[in-house]
Amino acid sequence: MSWRLIPPLILLLVLGIFALQNTTVLSVGFLVWSFKISQALLIVLCGGIGLVMGFLLSIALRLSSKGKPKA
Repeated sequence: MSWRLIPPLILLLVLGIFALQNTTVLSVGFLVWSFKISQALLIVLCGGIGLVMGFLLSIALRLSSKGKPKA
């Protein structure tokens, strides 16, 4: 296993433990929608959205630096 995988796995474990300790049902309002959702599910969804956004940003940065000539 690569050493680069260890910090993300630790963060994923911490996120999972945190989510499991916060299982209260919340009322969430977003623009015109309002719904009830488990706090644990909301934490996991926000973490997943952050993970996807970070992944897409890293891909975009790699692609943009690939086309630039090196000085």
